[in-house]
Amino acid sequence: MATTHGDLILTGGGPQRDRSLQRQASAGKIRRVGDGIYALANGRPVEEIVCGGWAPILARYAPGAVLMGRTALQRNPWRERGPDGRVVFPGWVFATDLSGKDRKRLSLPGLEIRTFPGPGPLEGDMSFLGVHLPSDARTLLENLKASRARSGPSRTVGREGVEREVERLLKTAREEGLREIRQRAERIAGPLGAEQELQVLFDIIGAVVGTRKADLSAKDVAARRRPDDPYDPECMERLKALATTLGRVTPNLPDPHVDSGVRDCTSFVEAYFTNYIEGTRFLVDKARRIVFEHEPADGRPQDGRDVTQTFAQVASIVPGEGRASSADEFVAEIRERNARLLDARPDKKPGEFKEDANSAGNTVFVLPDLVRGTLREGFAMLRDLQAPFARGLFAHTLIVLVHPFNDGNGRTARIMMTKELVGGGQSRIVVPTIYRSDYIGGLRALTAPGTPQAAPLVRAMLRCQSVTARIASANLDETLRLWASTHAFLEDEKNARFSEPSPDVDIVWRRGIPAPSSYWADVDLAAQLQDDASDLVSLERNGF
Repeated sequence: MATTHGDLILTGGGPQRDRSLQRQASAGKIRRVGDGIYALANGRPVEEIVCGGWAPILARYAPGAVLMGRTALQRNPWRERGPDGRVVFPGWVFATDLSGKDRKRLSLPGLEIRTFPGPGPLEGDMSFLGVHLPSDARTLLENLKASRARSGPSRTVGREGVEREVERLLKTAREEGLREIRQRAERIAGPLGAEQELQVLFDIIGAVVGTRKADLSAKDVAARRRPDDPYDPECMERLKALATTLGRVTPNLPDPHVDSGVRDCTSFVEAYFTNYIEGTRFLVDKARRIVFEHEPADGRPQDGRDVTQTFAQVASIVPGEGRASSADEFVAEIRERNARLLDARPDKKPGEFKEDANSAGNTVFVLPDLVRGTLREGFAMLRDLQAPFARGLFAHTLIVLVHPFNDGNGRTARIMMTKELVGGGQSRIVVPTIYRSDYIGGLRALTAPGTPQAAPLVRAMLRCQSVTARIASANLDETLRLWASTHAFLEDEKNARFSEPSPDVDIVWRRGIPAPSSYWADVDLAAQLQDDASDLVSLERNGF
C-alpha cells in the first residue's frame, strides 16, 4: 500500500509490488528515488522533496527511531552552509535504531540517514510522524559523546556546540528551565550510558549560569559569560571586518562647513534628515521654522524637540573637537548625548542603557548584559584608527550594532560620526531620505548571516560624504535648493536617484517637497499615461 506525504510517495515494499507507480514513473509523472520511495515530478528539486520528507522516510527505514546528535539540536536534517552562506544538500539525519545492533546508512538524493544502536524513547521524548524527538536533556547528553566525521559531518557537535545550546536555552527557558533539564538528565543518564557526560553537562550549566567555576571551551560563549564586562563576539567580528575594510580607504575631503553660517545651514539639513530616517518627519519648511523661529510643532512637541536637540548637537561640533581617551569617557559621552537628544522623552529612559533586548527586522542587537563589554572592546579598536573617516564610520557602526539605548541609537551614532569627522577636519556625512535604502542596505550586509560584508556600507557613506562636501552655503535657501537638486528630499526611490548637486537645476516645490522640475514632469507624465490607460480600459468595457 502506498502512502502520500506531500510530494513524496512511500510504498510498503520494493517498486515491483506496485505496478501503478512503475507505470507513473515510466510516464515521467513521478520519479523513483529509492526502494519504494517516489517523488512527484512537479518542478520542485527532488533533493528538496526528499529532504523535506525525512521523518516518514526515517520512520519507514527505522520505525520508532529517536533523533540524536546534531540532528536532534535542529529537529531537522543538518545541512552544511556553502561559500555564499546558503545551506546546501544533502541533509544529514542521525538517529537510534531499535531493530538491531548494527549501524546502518541510507543515501537518497538530498538526504543521508545514519542510524546507530541505542535506547528507545525515554522520559521527555516526543512522538513525531512515526519517529521521536528527544528531550533537551537527552539531546545535550548525547551531543557530549565523542564522534568522528566519516565522509560527512560528525554525529555530535561536541562540548563547544553543547555550550552554545545551553546558553541559548538560558535565554529561552531561563534558569528554572535549565534546572529542570539538569534534573531530567540525571534521571536518564543511566539508560543512555552517559554518566561521564552528565558531569560535564553539570559543569557547563553551572559555568553558563554563573553558579560553578568551570572553563568554557567555546570562545564566543566564554566571552559572553566572562564575569567582567562580557562582550558579544559576533558583533566584534563584524566590527573587525569593518575596520579591515576602512584600513584600505583614505578619503580626504576637508571640512567646507567651518564658517558658522555654513555650519548652521548644513547642520540643519543633517538634523532634518537624520530624524526623517528614524520616522520623525516634518515638511522641511516646518522643520526650518521649528529650529530657527522656535515655532511650536503642531501638537508634536516631542518630535519637534528631537529635531532641535539634534541640531544643537551637530551645530556645536567644530574642528579640533577632543576625542575620548578611554572607554569610560566614550561610554559617558554617548550616554550624555543620548540623554540630551531625548530629553523630551523620559519614558525612553534617555542616556540609560537598555534593560530588554531590541531588534530591527531579523537583526537582534547586542543583548543588554553584553553592552558595556562590547562597547569597551569596540573602543579599543576605535582607538587604533587614525583617519577621521575611518574613526567616524567605525564609531557610528559600533553604536548602531550594539544599539545600547531604548531609542535614539541611530541618531546618537550619526552625531558621534559627525564629531569624529568634523573634529578631524573632514567633511561631515549627511544621509538624505533618497539614499536611506542604500544606507540601511550597507548595515544589513554587515549583519547578514555568514561572512560580514563591510564594503557596501563604506561605499554608501563615501558617496554621501562626497555630496555633502560639495554643498556649502551660508544661505539656507541656497543650501536647500542644492540638496533638492540631488533628489535628496524624495522617498520615491523607484523614479529618482541620488545625484550630484547642481546650481543650474530648476527646483519646484510641491506639497512642501522640493525636487527638480524634471522629476515632477516625469511624475505628471506617468500619471497622465495611467489615466489614459484607465480611460481606454473603460471604453473597451463599454463596447467602444
